[in-house]
This record gives sequence, structure tokens and C-alpha cells, in this order.
Amino acid sequence: MTTKISDELIVAQRGEGRRVGIISADGVTVPANGYEMEIHNPATGELIGTLHEADAAEINAVVAGAKAVYEKVWRRTAPEVRGRLLGAWADAIARHREELADIEVADVGHLRREVLADIDNSSRILRYYAGIADKLEGRTFAQLPDRLSYGVDEPFGVVAGVSPYNGNANSLTLKAGPALVAGNCIVIKAPEVAPLLNYRLVELALEAGMPAGIISVVTGRGQTVGPLLTEHPDIGMIAFTGGPDSGRAIINQSATNIVPTFLELGGKSPAILLPDADLETAIPSLLHSNFAKSGQSCVTGSRIFVPDSMYAEVSERLGQKAKTVRVGLPTKDSSQMGTLINRRHRTRVDALVKRAIDAGAVCLAGGAPAEEGELANGAFYQPTVLAEVKDDNPAALTEAFGPMASVLSYSDVDEVIARSNSSEFGLSAQIWGNDARTIQHLAKGLEAGTVWINTYRSFHPTVPFGGMKQSGFGKENGLDSVAMYTRRKAVVWDLSTERELPYSN
Repeated sequence: MTTKISDELIVAQRGEGRRVGIISADGVTVPANGYEMEIHNPATGELIGTLHEADAAEINAVVAGAKAVYEKVWRRTAPEVRGRLLGAWADAIARHREELADIEVADVGHLRREVLADIDNSSRILRYYAGIADKLEGRTFAQLPDRLSYGVDEPFGVVAGVSPYNGNANSLTLKAGPALVAGNCIVIKAPEVAPLLNYRLVELALEAGMPAGIISVVTGRGQTVGPLLTEHPDIGMIAFTGGPDSGRAIINQSATNIVPTFLELGGKSPAILLPDADLETAIPSLLHSNFAKSGQSCVTGSRIFVPDSMYAEVSERLGQKAKTVRVGLPTKDSSQMGTLINRRHRTRVDALVKRAIDAGAVCLAGGAPAEEGELANGAFYQPTVLAEVKDDNPAALTEAFGPMASVLSYSDVDEVIARSNSSEFGLSAQIWGNDARTIQHLAKGLEAGTVWINTYRSFHPTVPFGGMKQSGFGKENGLDSVAMYTRRKAVVWDLSTERELPYSN
């Protein structure tokens, strides 16, 4: 059976549902039999689709198809042609941005403006990689008499990309862009809780002229489908975005065939206010850092460090401002925060907030589900600010992946560096202030892959992004990301015409 995502989206939005299955070298298929999972709109609880879970035979077929396309087509495709195809895909995404936003708002529950920003960024990512497709170069090594030595960066063949639900457009293109421009084919495992945008994005790639099989999509439960893909003998590399526990599982799975991995595993990022910080800018920025996408972001500045002298004022202002944030249906322009991905996740967030309060934190705002009126059937949670949080409080240790900001006090700069670095995570950090000497001291001392100064969530395709410590390893964005999807071969060519041969008579 073949179908197009776009043909049935209107049906899905009416709540009648649709089925998604597999996109591979054989086209878009929805198998008639097999395990299926329901897809619900997290803001309304409505059933919007049914997901087919790929089985072992189907994964084998998808990977085999991708391998055949890699060997017969993609590895032989000129770099400038790869670039043109990526550019055409970016253009298709831009033309369909409103349709794509409809899908993601219903599937994930982010605000429409948040979703549109992600979709626009995904076009920008693909255009960046399209532009560098014919500019990737090798290198020569030591120049020796009568010997030529050079390096060739080659693709792995077929790589696997495993994506989370909280930024489907960004996550897919951040993997597919560098993987494809490097010459690989890629098989994406879409998140089982919100897969629809992945399917439509890849369908647009095919409509834009990308040969079938260069980018494929499968999905299902992570513990079931994940190993079938990541342990497959024809997968040459794995790119994963998710949590630390799943990241450890990916590392174990990669050991089956000893393949390299890229891991982005979340964070518990510090946001440090200096005494001269502009509070009129910093306070709303800090809250938005924590409440954008309902806090379902790996780079939330969830540990807000405030100087002792400012602590009471800043805590009060953060709490008061959080109370004014309008939680509402993500389809409404008036809403300032949408919903969590589902009620099961909301229960986890609420349990963490309750544990934090039991451990001594003071709740200044929120601290409970939002269930009034039109929110009753969704998975909404109140924007939450906790004060009097100590370093050993669960709120300071655990990534909530929900709208929970913690306020901590500090007395001097070296202390705040040490306490910021005490976390097992090291993805990002924020600094708010104007003292250049102190800012530079902090930026140098913080163990974080990205340090933002008087800004936050600031991404660009040219700026590498990735974590330290248990936030993972490897880089997205820029040429660094292309390098993640290539393996270097050294070629040594002896050009001498006169030499003594070993073991000669």
C-alpha cells in the first residue's frame, strides 16, 4: 500500500486519524499487519493517527535498499548535484512551512511561532550544507622527496539517525544535511510519540528530486526498533539525540559492530547573573529559556545562579513574571506556552517538582498541572519557579524537560564556576552581565560545549554545537558536523624510480 502524508493530513486534523509506516527505496508504504501505536494530539487528547512499528524484516529491507542506492547512485553523485538536491529540499520546506507547522503543532503541542522558527531554521541548515557541498576538501601530509601522502574523507555508506520529539525539523535536518552532503545515505528513526513531521519532511525531499532510498524513515518503540537499526551490520555510524540513559544504550548497541557514534544527551545548564546584569533583559530571557517549548529543550538555563545581594529581588521578579505567562492551546496566537508531549511525561515533571519542594525548595510560581477550561484534556503544566534551591536538591540535579526553573544564590565568581561544573552535564551555559574580565573568566572556566553571553538558544549553521561530560560528544553544525559523518583514509604513494628492494639477490 502506498500513500502520501499530505493527502490525509486534513483527515488527521479532524481527529479521524491516519497511518504512517515506512519511507524507503521502495517508496512510502504502510504495511497491512504488525504492531501499531496511537498518535494523540497532546493539547486536546484527540487521536490524530496510527503508527506502524517496523519489524526486523522491514528494517533489513530498508537498510538493504539504502545500501544499494548508496553504492549505485549516491556515492557516484557529483558534490554539486548533492548540493542542488539539498537546496531544492530546503526550498520545498520553505514553500510548505504553513502545512508543516499544522502537522507539528498537532503532533507535539509547541506554539505555532516556535514550530515555524524550527521549520525556517531547518531550511537554513539545508541551504548551508547545500552551499558547502562542492567545497569540501582533503589534505596532503608531509611533503617528502619521491612520496605523495594525502588524506581522503570518505562516507560510511549507510548511517542511522535517531531523533527526539522536541525539535523534529531541526533534529532531522541537522543529521541529514551533513550526512548526505558527505555522501552517506541515512535511515532516520522518528520518535514514536510524534513522528508525523519526519515523514512529511522526507516526502518533500523525494518530491524535490532526492532519489528514493537516500533518506529513509522508520519508527516504533525505541527499545524495540532502536537496536534493530543501530545494531544492523550495514549501519556504519550512529547519530543520536536524546537522554543519557538512552545514550548509554546506543553506545552499547554501537559496540555490536564497533561503529562510531555522535551523541547529544541533554543538559542541566547554568545561567549566571553578574551584579551588573541588565535585569530588564535578563529576567524575561531567563524565563523564556526555561519555558520555550514548555521547557522541553536540552539547553534550558534551568539553574539560575544569582549573587547573594540580588537574590531576593531577582527571585521575586522571576516568580511574579512567571505567573503572567499565558498557558494555552498551541493553536492560539495569545498563548505564550503550550503543552508537554503527553500526560505520562507531565506526571514525571510534576513528581520532580514535588520532590524538590519536599527537599526544601520554595515554590514561587506554578508547581502543578494546568487543567482549567480548554486545557482539561491536554498535558499542560504551569510555568514553575523554585527558590531556595540547594546544589543537592533534585531540581538542581535532574533534567526536568519541563517548565521548571530553579534559583540558586552564590557569593563569588570562582564559587559559581565550581558549582556550575558540579553537574554531570555540560551542554550549554549562559552568562548575563557586562564586566568583560569576569565574563571571560567564566567563559574559560565553565565546562560546557556552548557558552552564551547576554543571549540564549542562539544557533547558527556555522557555529558547532555539542556537549561535554554526560551531555555527549561530537558536533552538530558547521564543517565539524560533516567530519562526524566521514572517515579519513590515508593514501601513501611512493614515486621513486630507483630504490633497493628488500630481499633482493
